Amino acid sequence: MRTRHVLGGAAAAGALAVGAVAAAAQAGAANTAPGAHSAAGGQRAAAGHSYLEFVKSADPQNSRLRYVYVPGSGPKRPQQRTVGSWRAGSGDGSKNTCLSNRGWLPNGTYKVKAFYKHHNGGRHGVNGVSWYVGDHRCHSGKRRTALFVHSEMLPSGKQGSSEPYRWDGAGDYKSNGCIKLKPSDIRNLRAAQARYPDPHTLRVR
Repeated sequence: MRTRHVLGGAAAAGALAVGAVAAAAQAGAANTAPGAHSAAGGQRAAAGHSYLEFVKSADPQNSRLRYVYVPGSGPKRPQQRTVGSWRAGSGDGSKNTCLSNRGWLPNGTYKVKAFYKHHNGGRHGVNGVSWYVGDHRCHSGKRRTALFVHSEMLPSGKQGSSEPYRWDGAGDYKSNGCIKLKPSDIRNLRAAQARYPDPHTLRVR
């Protein structure tokens, strides 16, 4: 099922609460900005940095999201490596990056503004494990808003009994523009974040 991604907040009380501030208030969960949370069950790679990369394919619902780790820091460029890669979708099949709520994400670099363990956006929003990457302009200058990396699940991270809280198959890679992964893959993405530095950017190409 495609979910609506409308950023909530105090300035938009009538909007659906899927924004960074409103969602944290609703969820009552441990939501953190990148770099603020600690790894569980293992030692995290301390040096270097990480970023997310969405690589488009001919099929918008069969693209790839990668977790890229760049070790070390210094005058020489270190050898970066992909520590995780998962199938991901963006949009409803349209490649028009300026088409709100339908087209896949515009190319460019996004800032990862927040990570959520238990996002609570309600029936028409983003729920569960997710990363908020804000807004981005397409080639015409139009702003695409309230963009996330997410899946379909309950705020707790478990699967629900019906849409939009249940992943039913390949058709659920469709979205209103956000990047979507199946539940097991988004949990693996979170596990990669626990082992390596938090990603501060998302690159879309």
